[in-house]
Amino acid sequence: MTDMLRQKAEAAIARVEGLPDHIRRAIFTEFSPDRIRAELEILAARHAKGENMPLFGTLVSVKDLFDEAGQVTGAGSRLLADRDAAVTDSLSVQRLRQAGALMFGRTSMSEFAYSGVGLNPHHGTPSSALVEGVIPGGSSSGGAVGVALGLTDAAIGTDTGGSLRIPAAANGIWGMKPSQGLVDDSGVHPLAPSYDTPGPMARDLPLLQAMLRVMAEEPLTAQMPEHLTLAVPHGAFTDGLSPVVAGLFDAEQARLRAAGHVLEPVDMTAIGQGVGLNKIIVAVEAYRIYAQDLARLEMVGDPRVLARIRFAETLSPAQIQDAYAARAEIVAGFDRIMTGFDAALAPTLMQMPPTIAETEADFDRLNAAMLRNTSLVNLADGCALAMPTPGIDPRWSMTMLIGRKGADAAILAAAERLQA
Repeated sequence: MTDMLRQKAEAAIARVEGLPDHIRRAIFTEFSPDRIRAELEILAARHAKGENMPLFGTLVSVKDLFDEAGQVTGAGSRLLADRDAAVTDSLSVQRLRQAGALMFGRTSMSEFAYSGVGLNPHHGTPSSALVEGVIPGGSSSGGAVGVALGLTDAAIGTDTGGSLRIPAAANGIWGMKPSQGLVDDSGVHPLAPSYDTPGPMARDLPLLQAMLRVMAEEPLTAQMPEHLTLAVPHGAFTDGLSPVVAGLFDAEQARLRAAGHVLEPVDMTAIGQGVGLNKIIVAVEAYRIYAQDLARLEMVGDPRVLARIRFAETLSPAQIQDAYAARAEIVAGFDRIMTGFDAALAPTLMQMPPTIAETEADFDRLNAAMLRNTSLVNLADGCALAMPTPGIDPRWSMTMLIGRKGADAAILAAAERLQA
């Protein structure tokens, strides 16, 4: 097995090195074949001793938010590029390495993880692996593209408003936003601590499950009925869909009903009406982190990200307090709504991913559109899985399974049922 891993790693290294320089830089903020080979030999020695390593041989890229010993955690920003290298691994990286995963480069992202489209003026923006010129999704952009291109098996990223599920959707892979707190975020650079959630993206569901089990140190198993009872939201998630997405979602509902699953409409208007709360809370929490750096960010930052941070300056203390209170009501209401359902079913995105050029020309509108559906899950403090949608070409991951906080095992088990 060790020789097979060496061959696999060398083939993947050759594929990355064969990419044009601008594409490689847009996917990876750091890629060192020597570092990968050195880590591989450490894994090989552990394997030879008979250590139990459930992820042995899995190539995993690391979003530039996670600390890795000896590496600079730059968060996709020039502001942090000169900071000291991390002394220790983040807990997620520690656990994955212990399980035998081979860390395979650090991947690009939206600056500070503060956008859903994946644009980055510092490193460049990679195209979706499915369609040239289309956004990669953000903020965990490089990791998703790497998985979809077959450069890695899996990637770790974070999800504050959709930053694992949007790039999964735009690249046709699996992406999980776990319940917040399921995966310890020690050693992960923050954006908005009330929302930030580390999690995995992967080429298939079994690997995604294995990754999350290791990252969470939880078995994450659940028994599900043969036929699921799924909530189909109205008043949120399914309003204002583009014709293409509406057609895809109608077809997926018909497929699942034909398979014997029960789909019931559920009023989630209160959640939909709260869509603007995330903008307030995330901006306020990001501002707390970067308030001392605003003048420097004027010179070295992404102006689109800086504008989103500075939105906090327009808010009164009363507006901020009201936003947190309103969110608490939505969280409690969502927990009640989901009683009796195995999961909720919704489109991952309200429209298909636009092109990079379109997004650069109309950032505010298209970024909000990409975040709309996924961010409602974060607003309600739930967990959610973006799944490849069958029967379409290219195979976007436009189907999202949603659960209340703590329902991660049930959502993974429900995904198995729906895929079967």
